[in-house]
Amino acid sequence: MTLQTSATAEQRAAARQLVELIGGNWATQAIGVAARLGLADHVASGVTQVDALARACGCNAGALHRLLRGLAALGVLKLDGDGRCSLTGIGELLRRDARLGLNSHAQWWSRQAWDVWSDLLGSVRTGQSTRQREHGQKGFDHLDADAESAHLFHRSMAELTRLVAADLASSPALPEAGVVIDLGGGHGELLVEVLRARPGLRGVLFDLAHAVEGAQAHLREAGVAGRVTVTSGDFFAALPRPVDVVLLKSVLHDWNDGDAVRILQRAREALAADGRVLVIERVMPGQVQDLPEHRTTTRSDLNMLVGLGGRERTVEDYDALLSSARLMRRRMLPAAAAFSVIEAVLQPTPAAGAGAR
Repeated sequence: MTLQTSATAEQRAAARQLVELIGGNWATQAIGVAARLGLADHVASGVTQVDALARACGCNAGALHRLLRGLAALGVLKLDGDGRCSLTGIGELLRRDARLGLNSHAQWWSRQAWDVWSDLLGSVRTGQSTRQREHGQKGFDHLDADAESAHLFHRSMAELTRLVAADLASSPALPEAGVVIDLGGGHGELLVEVLRARPGLRGVLFDLAHAVEGAQAHLREAGVAGRVTVTSGDFFAALPRPVDVVLLKSVLHDWNDGDAVRILQRAREALAADGRVLVIERVMPGQVQDLPEHRTTTRSDLNMLVGLGGRERTVEDYDALLSSARLMRRRMLPAAAAFSVIEAVLQPTPAAGAGAR
C-alpha cells in the first residue's frame, strides 16, 4: 500500500466543508423540535429563562439548555451567560402567528418529510417514492386517513406560498377581471393574495376534501370568501368551466409526466377561449451550479422523488408537457423564492385546408 502525501490546505478545507454538509440534518431536527415545543411563542410571551422555559415546554432543563445552545449557534436565538434567551429575526419566524412564519413547515420537514428522506437510496435505485414502494400509495393518498398530518401539510404549504404569493399576485400574467381557479390550492393562501390585489377577479378553489374545511375558514378570515367558490374534487376529472385563468402552483412537480399532462389537459378544457394557464414552479436549470437557488431547486427535486414520485423540470420539459396537452408557452416570468411563472395559452387551431397543396 502506497502512503499518500500530506493533504493540502485546500483538501483540508474541502474535508471540513463536507463534514458540515454531512451533518446538516442536525439543524433540521433542532429547528423542528423548537417549532413543536412552541419555543418561539414562549420566549415572545416573556418566558426567557431556561428553567422557566423547561417547565413551560415540559422538558428536562439541562437537555433544553443544550438545544438552546444549538439554536443560538444556528442564529435562531441569542443565549446570554445567565441562561436567558431572546429571539433573532429568524427565530421570530418560528412563532405561530408570525406574518411570514414557518412553524408548521419546520414541523412537517422534520417529521413527515424526514421519514421519507430516510430511504433516499431506495428511491434512487428504483425511481419510486418511499410511499410507492412501501405502501403502494400515489399522490396524496397518505393524507386521506390522517387528518392531523393533512392539516399540518396544508399549513406548511400555506407558509411556503406566502413567501411568493405577493410576487405572483402582482404578476403581469394575471388579468384584472374574470374567474381564476386555483387547482390544488390547499387552504387558499395564493388565491387570497391574488383576489386582494385584483378586486375585479372572482375565484374558485379546487382541492381534495381534506383541504376544504381549512380553506373555507382561511378565506373567511381573509375577507374574500364572498368572491370564492370552494369545491372539492379530483383534478384528473372534469373541472368547473369556463374560467379565465388556471393557477397550478407547485402542482405539476408532484406528478410524473403522464399525470402532469392529464392535469394540463383538464386545465385546458376548463379555459375560456382566451384563457391562460399559469404554471408556477421552480424550473431546473440546464446546468446546475453551486448556487443557493440551484440548491433550493435540486433539494425540492429530490424531495419530490422520495415523497411523491414527481420531479422538478427544465423549461424544455415544461414545453413538452404543454405541447402534449395542446397548450403553448407564451412567456416565462421570474418570481420570488426561485419560482418562475410559465404562462401558457391554447395552441392555435390550424386553419381549414392548411397544408393542402
